[in-house]
Amino acid sequence: MRYNRGDLNIMETLTDIITILIANLEFVSDSVASTLGYIGVAIIIYGALKGFLHFVFAAVTRIGHIPHIRIEFAKHLSLGLEFLVGKDIIGTIVNPSWDELGKLGAIIVLRTIVALFLDYELEKMEDRIIGVGK
Repeated sequence: MRYNRGDLNIMETLTDIITILIANLEFVSDSVASTLGYIGVAIIIYGALKGFLHFVFAAVTRIGHIPHIRIEFAKHLSLGLEFLVGKDIIGTIVNPSWDELGKLGAIIVLRTIVALFLDYELEKMEDRIIGVGK
């Protein structure tokens, strides 16, 4: 197979692009991981504030259902935890060490257990609410 001069320029350009990407991989992955972490925390804070305001409104006006408020907050908490797990995974991919992998494993297990319990609790509450509404 013959290569002409244009093909070599393309290969050199691709090699340069890959070299630049690898050099900036740590910065980019740290930025992405930090962004995911901030998004996760923001979702949890938003859910907590929203739940608190709904709770206060329900307590003052006697209108509103506490189980609905709990369900909505649990959904925000579960979604926020998923973003935080993603942050931890990306952070460990860039700087893998046995210590970091062990910490990541423990964090993922704990957050997954919390998320599973939240999902289970959500299903039970939603079933109860649907059962009461019938």
